[in-house]
Amino acid sequence: MQLDSEKYHKTKQVKPATIVWMLVLLNLVLGLLVLLFPKSERSFTINSEIPFIHLVDVEDTSTNTGDLRLQFVSATDLFTPKNKVVVDIDSVLGDIAMDTVVEDTVVIDTSFNEPELNRKIQYVKVERSVLHGFFEALFEVENGSEELIRILHYGDSQLEGDRISDYLRNKMQNRFGGYGPGIVLPIDVSHARVSIRQSESRDWKKYAIYSKKRHPKRHYGIGGSSYMYTGKYFVKIGEDTIIQPVYDSLIEKKIWLVKALKQDSISTEDSSNWGTVSVPFDSSQFQMDTSFKPILERKDAAYSWLKFRCSNRSYPRVRKFNQVELMYSAEDSVNLIVSIDGVEKVKQLPPAPYGTKTTLHRGWVNSAVMLKFAGVSPVVFGVLLDGKKGVAVDNFPMRGSSGTGYSIINQSVYRRQLQATNAKLIIMQYGINVIPNPQKRYGFYQRMFSKEIAAIKKAMPGVSILVIGPSDMSRKVAGEYVSYPNITKIRDAMQKAARENDCAFWDLYSVMGGENSMVGWVNNSPTLAAKDYTHFNARGARYIGEMLYNAIMSDYTLWKNQQSTPTP
Repeated sequence: MQLDSEKYHKTKQVKPATIVWMLVLLNLVLGLLVLLFPKSERSFTINSEIPFIHLVDVEDTSTNTGDLRLQFVSATDLFTPKNKVVVDIDSVLGDIAMDTVVEDTVVIDTSFNEPELNRKIQYVKVERSVLHGFFEALFEVENGSEELIRILHYGDSQLEGDRISDYLRNKMQNRFGGYGPGIVLPIDVSHARVSIRQSESRDWKKYAIYSKKRHPKRHYGIGGSSYMYTGKYFVKIGEDTIIQPVYDSLIEKKIWLVKALKQDSISTEDSSNWGTVSVPFDSSQFQMDTSFKPILERKDAAYSWLKFRCSNRSYPRVRKFNQVELMYSAEDSVNLIVSIDGVEKVKQLPPAPYGTKTTLHRGWVNSAVMLKFAGVSPVVFGVLLDGKKGVAVDNFPMRGSSGTGYSIINQSVYRRQLQATNAKLIIMQYGINVIPNPQKRYGFYQRMFSKEIAAIKKAMPGVSILVIGPSDMSRKVAGEYVSYPNITKIRDAMQKAARENDCAFWDLYSVMGGENSMVGWVNNSPTLAAKDYTHFNARGARYIGEMLYNAIMSDYTLWKNQQSTPTP
């Protein structure tokens, strides 16, 4: 019997020649596929619901994002040597000298590094008139003016944590004076802001121009958002079990409304309180399953509060401030307790239907500010933590935003706040949320973005606007991280929108090194960007802030020299 088994296995052994022929045949099949796909951006897409295969372009975004995509290498890519762009980060950042945090030391620094041509701000006109209003305000502050001017830094998640803005703020305040983190919004979704440590009671609600939750009267503030408290919050006190049918089939397209039990498992026969949910139709393939539902208890808050603690992670001028103000709207009086370094003072604010800015405290704050609200909620637009003069730089990150939504802000409210805060420069830094879904053309985005810029200029005629294009962003292709192919198209669309509205433009993509530069920033030692190949880390953000400051100061210095030169 053992001999028969050995004889059987000998007959089933694969000969070396057979393996060779199988490999040859496999390569012939793969070669045929390469010839059938002359374009490297072609792929099979397998529908996830109904199995079928169709050919699509990689840049085609009309297909379901849940589909399985199989991409093939073209003959051109296979036999043509790849000239992958490799960015030398040392050559990009080698001449950039950054400030460091000096403990408890406030310095005055008027120096800057003259940027190379590709790092300069671009203008529609050679004379740079689009920023002259801002330069004039800077000049007055530099020469002893007692006013406080503002730079509003709007952007997407690249601004979260206040990293780029905080560095720019430090540089501007060291040269022109000023204290504090500027306008702080009641809720910070990143919970990582370096310039101030903030917290809030759990009953605050946010309305924003870049989210689905919209304010019914379009009362958004200077930060593109507004906030109200409810006076009620929920606490988890336990868990309950729910028995409901779970269906296996995901192929049928018909929808069947089934009854899902919403009460405890001991009452499975009582269907009086059942609701309905939409599930795929196949009544023969399901099983009853148990899930857990939290039991919440609603509680009334004694008061609603906002707390801002001075941060020891930021720069010396930002860690302290001597002016606390509130921007709000209210139909009735607002009852408020203002606590400064633990010392409380009761205030009653008057009704303010158009977004008023009111002073809550004057004097140095060393540790914390706490605001306690009671009664009907006002609409809160922001808390201002500033010095009395100099320059304030405000950080307004909008997670997921592509720079749209400004046109829906109530113009009278927005105008009132821009004027009340003395905004002189608005920086709009967007683009990375448009990149992940490549399109062939971006005329639609140019028109959309141009409309938003026009809305800001309508609210504040004469304000200087600087548009910052998208940074580099990488995706993995054939095992390697490379730049998205549409970044320059999006940059060009934003640049055209800026020019249409007489705005300045700063090309961040080129400034940081261009194609595949994000890979270099991530792989640098020490690293300068996160492993998502999209966002700068704290160290990388400081480099961007330094280059932005140098670009602004270069043109400001040129403008000053032109003012002092007599006209022939």
